[in-house]
Amino acid sequence: MNTPLKPKVGIGLPVYNGERFLKNALDSILAQTFTDFELIIVDNASTDGTEGICREYAERDSRIRYYRNGENIGLVGNFRRAFELSRGDYFRWACADDMCKPTLLAECADVLNHAPSVVLVYAKAEFIDENGHRLDIDDPGWDLRSECPHERIRYVIDSNHWVNSLYGLMRASALRRTGLIADYHGGDHTLLCELSLLGKFQEIPLYLFQRRIHSRASIHHKNDAIFFSGREGYACIPFVKRYRDFAVSILRSSLKMSQKLSLLAHLSRRIYWNRQVLMEELKFVSKVFLARKQS
Repeated sequence: MNTPLKPKVGIGLPVYNGERFLKNALDSILAQTFTDFELIIVDNASTDGTEGICREYAERDSRIRYYRNGENIGLVGNFRRAFELSRGDYFRWACADDMCKPTLLAECADVLNHAPSVVLVYAKAEFIDENGHRLDIDDPGWDLRSECPHERIRYVIDSNHWVNSLYGLMRASALRRTGLIADYHGGDHTLLCELSLLGKFQEIPLYLFQRRIHSRASIHHKNDAIFFSGREGYACIPFVKRYRDFAVSILRSSLKMSQKLSLLAHLSRRIYWNRQVLMEELKFVSKVFLARKQS
């Protein structure tokens, strides 16, 4: 199979020590009925058998491009690099522990091909455990088809649930207009905030995506700044950073001034309602600052 110069879809798979579930993830991607794609695997300096698996699959299928980082650049840096290396008109992130049904790409690409106002399309998610057993987890989703950008961004601000939409198919041109995923826990919400200002999100009402929840999943690293950023001494204040970035996105948008003021007022109320989290992060910053000053 020859790799096209510019495939329609780019799939970025950032991975770090993912040997346990990696083969299942790769097999589910390569089994897609939509075949005009490239798979970019970015190995974040794994120390297990990940490299061997990736090289084996890359030799087997010319659509796969394998890159290995010389050092760990953090989860977010690796996600960003996977997109930066892609060439397709559409882009999708994939994880080394998740799987998708064979028609996922075809269903998503069809929506983007026929709905120019949609910038992100995703399928409903089925949650599974490390053994593949279904979990009883509810996901409200991100089906944002309002014609009004300020209504879409308001939903993002108010939401604090699963971001499975991030593993849908997106217009690469829209992604390039964003700052991509921010390097803190909840930075995926910041990206969805920016995308919601650029267009609609559409949910396919079919369970075509399987998200695996296990002990090493990223949800267990909420307070691990190094895990997300790859940098020592990086301040772990995700609440402050997320709401700061929400405000910046609103101010930079092309929304009417009245809509901006309304959203900023709503954002202020959300901060007040979560003031305990804010105070805890500010206390943490104070402790870090005092410790550095005394050292």
